[in-house]
Amino acid sequence: MTRFGPHRRREYARPGQPVIDPAAWEPEDIRGNEDWAYRLSRTDVDELLEAVAHFRRAGKPLVEMIASDFPLPTLSAVLADVRKELLDGRGFAYLRGLPVLDLDAEQAAITYFGIGHHLGRPVSQNADGHLLGHVKDYGGRSIDDLNTRGYKTTAELGFHCDHCDYVGLLCLRTAKSGGASRFASSVTLYNRLLATRPDLAEVLCQEFYYSRAGEIPLGKEAWYTQPVFSFEQGYFSARGVSSYIFKAQKITGVPSFTSAQQEAIALFRKTVAECAVDLAFEPGDIQLLHNHVVLHSRSAYQDWSEPARKRHLLRLWLRDPHGRPLPPEVRENFIGVEVAGFKPTVPLDLPVA
Repeated sequence: MTRFGPHRRREYARPGQPVIDPAAWEPEDIRGNEDWAYRLSRTDVDELLEAVAHFRRAGKPLVEMIASDFPLPTLSAVLADVRKELLDGRGFAYLRGLPVLDLDAEQAAITYFGIGHHLGRPVSQNADGHLLGHVKDYGGRSIDDLNTRGYKTTAELGFHCDHCDYVGLLCLRTAKSGGASRFASSVTLYNRLLATRPDLAEVLCQEFYYSRAGEIPLGKEAWYTQPVFSFEQGYFSARGVSSYIFKAQKITGVPSFTSAQQEAIALFRKTVAECAVDLAFEPGDIQLLHNHVVLHSRSAYQDWSEPARKRHLLRLWLRDPHGRPLPPEVRENFIGVEVAGFKPTVPLDLPVA
């Protein structure tokens, strides 16, 4: 018995046919109810704080944490339902009510990192090996720069997915204005495209070039290729069309978009916006998304001038070894960011310019 909404059936997925999957939902299915959210009780919070105390008593470096280092005798069952919702349900879930205003930076990091270990294995999010990411404005950076990743800016982000199975965001502080969190079912997106322009849906099942934003693994190119829509062992998965696909066009050796690709990209961007839902994301909320079936984005934002009030999210990239089947060329690019000589770290915060 899941704590979240009822699951729909899944059928064997094939290219060129509508995908029947529990992760196919319409925006109106999500608005007006909260059966996709679990609100932490006082008992849950106390259990989390006791797990933090347990980990601190052990004196183990945070980067070496494993799930058993963060015992959750009761809440672990809730997190098992969260994972089931990510893997076999709608593909997203919220945890609400973590009292972040009452936690210091280390407590928040340990709590969030510990929760993540009950859902998957944290992987590196950048060339610096950060297993815990900090999404905020790093000052003076442009998303148009070839080697600047969007999470370091205040810019609007296109619908995309990250290089992992599940992405989690914990809201510590919100912006002065903007920064709305949006996401859409990539299953619904594919089905809409297939119904209206099957020729362009087929184009999106072919290879596209993506930029690595300067974070290049040993022996690899500055770009990689994979389809936007993929099928493997009867499972559908998707990749976004965002800045990475456009930045790749600036890399020497990458072919220019064909006219069919340009048309497919334009229709993708128009249709995904029509599939999207905006949900409130407040301090203490944890948003968890299954990257292979949910695309996410963010509106541009204006931040506070006071450093202590600036928008700040903690991010986790999680690998699930028992997750959704992916084509090998896709799986290769969904194991985090690992460059030569990288060393995993868990920074409690990061300075900005």
